[in-house]
Amino acid sequence: MTWLIPNKTRALKTATPAPAYYRYIDTPGISYGRWRDMAGERIGTFEQTPTASVAIIGAGLAGLSAAYELLKCGVNVTLFEAGQRIGGRLYSKKFSEGQPEIAELGAMRFPPSEELLFQYLDAFNIQTTPDFPDPLTVETLIGYKNNTYTIAAGGKVPPEFNTVNQGWNALMADGATLKFVDHTGTTQTVQLAAPNDIGLALQLDANGHPLKPDLDPIAEWQKYLDVFTNKSLFDGLVLLFDGPNPPGDEAWQYPEDYERFASLGTGFGGFGPLYQVGFLEILRLVINSLETDQRFVPSGIESLAESLYSTTLTQPDGTTTRVQDHTQTGVAVTGVYKVGNKIEIYAGGSPVTEGPFDRVIVATTQRAMEIDAKLGMFLPLDDKQPTQPTEVAQSLRDLHIMNSSKVFLRTATQFWNDGQVRCILSDSLSANLYTLDYGGSYGVVLVSYVWGDASIKQISFQDPETRLKLLQEAIAEYDADFAAELVPLDGDYQTNVIFIDWEIQPHFYGAFKLNRPGQEHDAKSLFFEYQNLAGSNDASVFLAGDSVSWVGGWTEGALHTAMNAACGVIQSLGGTLNAADYNPLSSIDADTYNYDVLNG
Repeated sequence: MTWLIPNKTRALKTATPAPAYYRYIDTPGISYGRWRDMAGERIGTFEQTPTASVAIIGAGLAGLSAAYELLKCGVNVTLFEAGQRIGGRLYSKKFSEGQPEIAELGAMRFPPSEELLFQYLDAFNIQTTPDFPDPLTVETLIGYKNNTYTIAAGGKVPPEFNTVNQGWNALMADGATLKFVDHTGTTQTVQLAAPNDIGLALQLDANGHPLKPDLDPIAEWQKYLDVFTNKSLFDGLVLLFDGPNPPGDEAWQYPEDYERFASLGTGFGGFGPLYQVGFLEILRLVINSLETDQRFVPSGIESLAESLYSTTLTQPDGTTTRVQDHTQTGVAVTGVYKVGNKIEIYAGGSPVTEGPFDRVIVATTQRAMEIDAKLGMFLPLDDKQPTQPTEVAQSLRDLHIMNSSKVFLRTATQFWNDGQVRCILSDSLSANLYTLDYGGSYGVVLVSYVWGDASIKQISFQDPETRLKLLQEAIAEYDADFAAELVPLDGDYQTNVIFIDWEIQPHFYGAFKLNRPGQEHDAKSLFFEYQNLAGSNDASVFLAGDSVSWVGGWTEGALHTAMNAACGVIQSLGGTLNAADYNPLSSIDADTYNYDVLNG
């Protein structure tokens, strides 16, 4: 998915056949898509219909998919959602009923490596298209420090960006040789494999064989972990491009080239608001092919949430049901506690009447897990015991969540069809602008798509007219004619300007998880906790959602953790997982990597 970060790369044109399946770098033992194909219609079976009660908190993609799969296996599920809308950050808001124009406020573009996502899209016959106006695939305007460049579709980045463009692309294609100081104080020289090659080594053909069998992705990723675990994105760039052997053979000049990368990356959007996050978080996006050949959903990605919610499914005893028949909306959870050998879920000051429960899956953002569900609690509260081990509770408190903002505008015409640019990248407040065609007579412009500090700059402007005019002024610096076209249909700002700041959304408290340097151990403790719980007969709380995955902000992270939790619930209730030798419990090893070494 991308849920909230724009494209930075394009697929390399090689003779390598297209992969049938993808493995992700932190879980190299399994392709989740291949597992689902092997498992068949249901992910698990029970000798007798289970009587245990299972609650799921959060009706986003993770909660809905976990409920859908567990109900198909005959598990008794109750799904609680704090709001009245289901879908979470699958949020496709129509400008008006009966019209096709959509403001895609959360997840927006989706690469083929999100294989579980595409299996669901195919199952529900939800169509996708590659026709998103990504930078340089359409006529693009780039504005940087009072310079304006208009680049035709398929063109190249401006010459002043050649150093950072060539350097970054060389790193991706060739890797790097560099020196670093290890945790003992010893200077080491390491040869880092090309991230593109590591990605190929993870991809599988239809028989489960790697497309690049001559490279060990585990050994090569451990080298990156050894060097960069405690490095921010900025630190990592300096280490790579300020050394004696910079990728691309030309050292980056400070501060100019780092400012160019901060503002515009290599021509596909700026990395500056992400400079403080871990270098490895950005590298994961490349290796996992999450920014390659992305597609979008003309009907709106929320249609997937609606399909999971309302589609009739058949249970093992032949009865039919739907997720919506087991869902309660408007139930804002205020605590999840262990009481005796049961789990109590509180809404307001009292336990919900459907409880207590034998198993619970909390499928919210990590901050909601801490703030709403109280999973970050260390000490008992009266007779209520914490549900998480201390290490997990601490990780929930500490992991970094990034804020993000989007501003959409519906216009009277698709004015860009008269020769205007379709994408604007700039160092202005707008930052990233895209023009969109949903097949109707009106136009849709994603006027601004920002995150981190760039989002905070806009967050105080909560009136749609004020916000839009602020961005118009910013865009006019580089293209006054284009900015003049940014007028809402019928002059109606309330209906035809839609924006969101995820940081201030109730029960979300942010947009997506991005580790800071040194937080790999936190991600490990959250992601793998389902394995510790799967073998227990105790009442347990499983975690799901992209915030506890290795790829925060992507739909596939939500689906991976949802399937992990669902498999853990099935096994802990005495069920058997289908594809017994190849599933999230048998094929993922929490100790594949050492995430805990900090170097000098």
